[in-house]
Amino acid sequence: MNSAARRFLLFFFSFAALTACEDPKDIGLELQDENLIGTEFTDTLTIQTGTVFQGDSISSFRSQPPLLGQYIDPVLGKVRASTITEVSLNGTSLNFGAGARADSLVLTLDYSFKFADTLEAMQVNVHRVTGAFDERTSYFTTTPFAYDATPIGSKAFLPRIDTEKKENVTTKTTRLLKIKLSNELANEFMAQSGQAGLASQAGFLNFFKGIALTVPEDENASVVGLTLNSTNSNLTLHYTTTDGTAKQHNFLLGGGNYFTQLASDRTGTAVAALQANGDFIPATETGGDSYVQSGTQLLSRIDFPYLDKLKDIPGNLIINRAELLIPVKAASSANNLSRPPQLVLYETNSTNQFLRDITGTVRAVQQDGAYPLDTRYPALVANSRKNGVDYYTLNITSYLQGVMMGIKSNNGLMLGAVSGAANSDGSTTIRPEVRPYRAIITNNEANPVRLLIYYSKLQ
Repeated sequence: MNSAARRFLLFFFSFAALTACEDPKDIGLELQDENLIGTEFTDTLTIQTGTVFQGDSISSFRSQPPLLGQYIDPVLGKVRASTITEVSLNGTSLNFGAGARADSLVLTLDYSFKFADTLEAMQVNVHRVTGAFDERTSYFTTTPFAYDATPIGSKAFLPRIDTEKKENVTTKTTRLLKIKLSNELANEFMAQSGQAGLASQAGFLNFFKGIALTVPEDENASVVGLTLNSTNSNLTLHYTTTDGTAKQHNFLLGGGNYFTQLASDRTGTAVAALQANGDFIPATETGGDSYVQSGTQLLSRIDFPYLDKLKDIPGNLIINRAELLIPVKAASSANNLSRPPQLVLYETNSTNQFLRDITGTVRAVQQDGAYPLDTRYPALVANSRKNGVDYYTLNITSYLQGVMMGIKSNNGLMLGAVSGAANSDGSTTIRPEVRPYRAIITNNEANPVRLLIYYSKLQ
């Protein structure tokens, strides 16, 4: 048995013995030296941080929720979101009757998420798509898509999600956005009655390829998350038959192809120089702060430059627990720029690229107890608060033990926002978060990033 294997087995049985009776409440900020009998403690390792632009595009094909809007973050600049979507025929061989006339064509949008300044009206423009989805194409947040520059409809609105609680049951109701589209388009729809354009979905997409939802370039309001598959989201043709009867037909959203486009403009900000994939700005140049912004691929890099010093401690060192404490500035209630609800720590290299396993899966710090080279059990960063300071906390014992065993390189970690889903086998699937949350990490003398290491020495 080689030395690495012996150290891993020694760590495993030592850790099991030391933690078998440990109270989970003692983890992290509340953990005291006496919680781990026979252990020693250090939190004096130097930790360096900074901000990385990880320029790999994020897949946003049918990602939830599709996004729409624009706002200007006072720290990180402008973020803009548009949605491109097909429309479904909702039937076959549609015929509205001879002599029927179109009254209006109305787009109704439901939404379930709002971010940034929702007290400022958002101007929404609807464009007719001229391009077509291709099953051989992957659609990312940066994928271009052709549509007419002139809107077929437009409206300003204030996003509102009303909350009502009755008998301990909370319900949320959206104030729907309704946009009347052009009369010319309504007449085009009516002209296809009984024709190939309304005979099948394929014929309909040939006639009407879809819509692009955008906001003006100078917008500074908010971003909403659309629920295209809601029964409230549809494109409704209102028409009148020859006998004067008012009728309507709902064309559906969300059943076909759609994706979100995201763009950012950091001009004039402290991180304006982050332009190319892998660009890095140390926190020493941004007042001790580093940033996480989902969707735009800003991540905080965390380095442990002197981690190898642990190997200089006399004796056979066993890492019992390693807890990373990351101070984070409180979210601003004034501009509704909330922090990501889920984050992970990715493994990286010297050029700020994600490390991957042999299957191409991005390597993230794994849950405590997982084998260090596994990628199926990424640990989600937790939130904590102590002495008036908010923290992100994560147990990185498996990662640190892997470094000490020499099966992982000490090249640093990158904190990024994700959307995580638990699988039936206990593993977790993560994907980059598209919704534009942001967090400001501090690493200064008053509130430093700390690595709490509890270890044992076997002679």
